[in-house]
Amino acid sequence: MKYLQRIVTGLFIGVGGMVYLNVMPSPLAPFLFSIGLISVVLTGGELYTGRIGFFPLEDKTGFLRNVLDYAAMLLCNLLGAALAGLAARCVYTVDVSALIAGKAAQSPLQVFLLGIGCGMMMYIAVSGYKKTQNLLLLIAPVAVFIFAKFDHCVADAFYLACAGGGVRWWYLPLVVAGNTAGSIALHRITNAK
Repeated sequence: MKYLQRIVTGLFIGVGGMVYLNVMPSPLAPFLFSIGLISVVLTGGELYTGRIGFFPLEDKTGFLRNVLDYAAMLLCNLLGAALAGLAARCVYTVDVSALIAGKAAQSPLQVFLLGIGCGMMMYIAVSGYKKTQNLLLLIAPVAVFIFAKFDHCVADAFYLACAGGGVRWWYLPLVVAGNTAGSIALHRITNAK
């Protein structure tokens, strides 16, 4: 059941992507994308980019178990988002070619750095919500990562499935690495003692 819930979490991010694509180019589109993260939080879902910053690095005895669990979370999220992308491809006539072309034109360094920016924004959103229980704190960081054109691995799985591909093989792994590094680094820096 945990794996199915994680797939549904990816679907929620895909729903945010569907809203975004159908509202573009409205300036409200980046704010409305946050419905995906809000849905995840309200249902208690496990989104890799929202959880990786809190990875228990100190747990040496359970390190491998935690790595495998987070990897399974990521794969389930990506699958759910990709399924949403395939559905969107069948249902909507939205053109995502410009979005994918922009991603395909990025160098590996750009992809990694843009992934770090997104990881930081996701950490800010989730940690802010955990501290305050205020849903508004989920909206602004999501809008920021979209306005800044940061790369989010789960959202990108949605876009890539919607477009039928279009980037090099290393793109998504580098986004994952950037999202992971940005989120974990920000957690470490802001919680240093």
